[in-house]
Amino acid sequence: MSRKFLFSGIIAFFVLVIAAVLIWSSRKTIPGKIVEKAIAFYEEKKFTESFNMYKKAYRWDHQSSRALLGMGQSAYYLDNYDQAFEYINQSIMLDSLAAESFFYRGLIGIKRDDKAQAIRDFSRVISLDSLHAQAYYHRGVARAALLDFKGSVDDYKKAMSMDSDNIETYLKSVEAHSALEDFKGAIGDYDKLLSIDLDNDEALANRGYLKLNINDLDGALADFNKALAINPANIDVVFNRGSVYAKKGEFQPAIDDFTRAIEQRHKLPRALYNRALANLNLQRFNETMKDLRKVTDLEPDNADAYLTMGVVTSMKMDFAGSLPFYDKAIAIKPGMAQAYFNRGVSKGNLKRHADALPDYNKAIELRENYA
Repeated sequence: MSRKFLFSGIIAFFVLVIAAVLIWSSRKTIPGKIVEKAIAFYEEKKFTESFNMYKKAYRWDHQSSRALLGMGQSAYYLDNYDQAFEYINQSIMLDSLAAESFFYRGLIGIKRDDKAQAIRDFSRVISLDSLHAQAYYHRGVARAALLDFKGSVDDYKKAMSMDSDNIETYLKSVEAHSALEDFKGAIGDYDKLLSIDLDNDEALANRGYLKLNINDLDGALADFNKALAINPANIDVVFNRGSVYAKKGEFQPAIDDFTRAIEQRHKLPRALYNRALANLNLQRFNETMKDLRKVTDLEPDNADAYLTMGVVTSMKMDFAGSLPFYDKAIAIKPGMAQAYFNRGVSKGNLKRHADALPDYNKAIELRENYA
């Protein structure tokens, strides 16, 4: 073998080695560059382009859990949940310690209405990354969907401690506290929300309504006034403020607010009925009866309206005239103890004591405290 031939062979060998090295290194660098492009598309919310780029990277490297996760994420935002689930499962098989893969599988579980699986996946995320605020938040959402409101409150609390600016977490926590009838807890959530969003008139209105539920009338009134200062057109707040005024015994401001609601035809039967009660407390009997008749025109089966018409007529000392109203209330709502009691009183005032006795007995049967 000549030296020239040997030298040529050595050169050819090195060329092959270099080519192999370049091919091997390209298999490492090219997919990385494709993934970078995929990420750029993903961040621009161009999910179809992102999906295609991740798929291209996966063709270069079938062991790329990142490419599989990327395809799953893009498919998720394209609402292709079954496809997303398949890709993310494959990603988890290649890398069982990737918290983000379990996180997205949890999100898909919620979309596919498999809340139990979603909870397991979010719990796995938390075991891998205990500071993953979104995992706590979404696990709270899944738990609330399964009516585990106590568990969801605990999760929202953790999420808030890590991400105190996420308003949606406070709102979800309010829902959970309200479902538990823990109105003070819900008010506390609104306190935190309003500390970071002072002019949130909806939060003020809702906190006011919760305060009304726990009979914190001054607190409710303050919140409703602040909400209306920000958004004077919120007629629901006007209506609720009228309810606060009525409970405080401030009947004229209550009437003013209910009148505004009635003019907007907002919660019309209730607004008319509430205004009637406020007028009744001011002994404006004609105005009261006028509103009550409008209520019964709108809601012919409103037993409370007929009962109150009976009360107004009784207060005018027309006991015989009150009886048909009480009869109507009882016909609509046979379990209305107050109607039986009031009818008994009217019959008694008409000296019809034998007739009154069965009404008193029925009232006691329905509600023992009438004894």
